[in-house]
Amino acid sequence: MTILTTGERLDEKGKPIPGTGFEYESDGHVAELLAQRIGPIFSQPITGEWGVPLVDGAENNNQFTRGLAIFSPGNLGPAEHFHPTYVEKFEVISGEFVFSVNGEDINAGPGDKLSVEKGVRHSWRCVGDDYGFVTVEAWPSARLGEVLGTLFGMAHEGKLTSKGQPKFLHAMVIGREYSDDTVFTSPPPFISSVLTMLLAPLARLLGYKATEPRYLEHSFWEKHVNQPPK
Repeated sequence: MTILTTGERLDEKGKPIPGTGFEYESDGHVAELLAQRIGPIFSQPITGEWGVPLVDGAENNNQFTRGLAIFSPGNLGPAEHFHPTYVEKFEVISGEFVFSVNGEDINAGPGDKLSVEKGVRHSWRCVGDDYGFVTVEAWPSARLGEVLGTLFGMAHEGKLTSKGQPKFLHAMVIGREYSDDTVFTSPPPFISSVLTMLLAPLARLLGYKATEPRYLEHSFWEKHVNQPPK
């Protein structure tokens, strides 16, 4: 068994920056999942998160999408949210997590599975001293990969706050565009719906966009994130 490192940020010369990636065992389950990826690893360098696409809904008539999510130790995860149109399924591969579902905390470790129905508010955080690896599925297929690709790409280009959040007007455009996929519970959805309806058009006039095509291209991530050998 060999301990490998990947997912590091790349410098301007394309060299991995030490201490910015994650480790995994060469003969473990994570290595098997990485070998199954259908696209490049993408990362959120501010919060220490990575995503790996495993199954595209186009392969199964949009029945589901699947990815591997990696979280650095102590990562607080996303703010509480819900998905209006799909069920989200999790399976912990490695590490320890606390999921909050409708305000109830649920401890989860390797082998544990959790299904969150559409419309149910939830969040999670990686606890302990180890990196957390979890597979995430959306049933039916959703735009989750596009949402994460957008936010992670913005992080690499310095367009997020120090806490990894979009700035206010940019958040209005993103929230309006992806309201069919992910809705955050703070501020309350009825307030955020009114705000995005009123302010998103202004933000677009000022040049803010919900996403940039380059964030969804393999070449962008191969330029910014060290990829494991296939």
